[in-house]
Amino acid sequence: MITKQFPKARRLLFLSLILLGAYIVSGCAANVTRSAPCTRLHPNRVQAPPLLSGCRLGVLQFDSENTKIEGGHHEGLLQVRQPWIFGISKEQKEMLYGNAGQVAALSFVSELKNQGLTVTLHKDVAGGSSQDFDLLLTGKVERVILNTYGHGTIEGFGSAGNYWEATVLFSDIQLKDMRSHKAFRVNDIQSYAKLEDSPAKLDWTMLTVAVKSLQGALYLHQMQTATSALTAVSKGKKYVETWKADYTLDDYVISPIEVAARHAAAQFLREVKLAIH
Repeated sequence: MITKQFPKARRLLFLSLILLGAYIVSGCAANVTRSAPCTRLHPNRVQAPPLLSGCRLGVLQFDSENTKIEGGHHEGLLQVRQPWIFGISKEQKEMLYGNAGQVAALSFVSELKNQGLTVTLHKDVAGGSSQDFDLLLTGKVERVILNTYGHGTIEGFGSAGNYWEATVLFSDIQLKDMRSHKAFRVNDIQSYAKLEDSPAKLDWTMLTVAVKSLQGALYLHQMQTATSALTAVSKGKKYVETWKADYTLDDYVISPIEVAARHAAAQFLREVKLAIH
């Protein structure tokens, strides 16, 4: 009986290895930004338009509570978006995405200061008198997309590029002159940034892959040869748990969300020039 089942188990092991290879090198691929250059952490200095030059700018804290947060983690040579059984944990997602909208809003305002403007951030309309500033800027963070691309195994096998990227969309941007009460509508601003070294990393070695391949083949064989539905379901759960990936999340100094928002602020200064003509 064992002799008859061995060839089948060997075929299942081979099938498991093929499935693993598909997970690492194929699938619904992104593979669009791998060759794109990394983004400068700070945008070039933009000459402020006459409307902003020498003025006190009040910024009503951008709406970020309703920001749409999107993205995910990718692995493999063709950058496969990882499903729930392979993806990073809930706690790690919270660390990466939890305050994405607020980070984008604050980074936008911070860059306006870096560009040489006199900026005061207000939490609400009543937070400051119109005498405290000459212009009032309002808007919201419409969308933040954050994608991470892993290093594959610890040895680098199946690397998705080892970088991360973010796209930030600011909408409903309006600049109001508190002296003339004239309002200027500014076009929506979408900004992209890419940084090297993804903080989300697969905590597997090639030995781990080999062991999981053997375990996966065993559970798959036991599931297919089970004599009861209950046993089949039990072995199926163990098969899924076998391939559940383990990730580490490294500390980082700055995220691409911040960098994208900085460049969006520089783009805002350019857009103001168009809005006032």
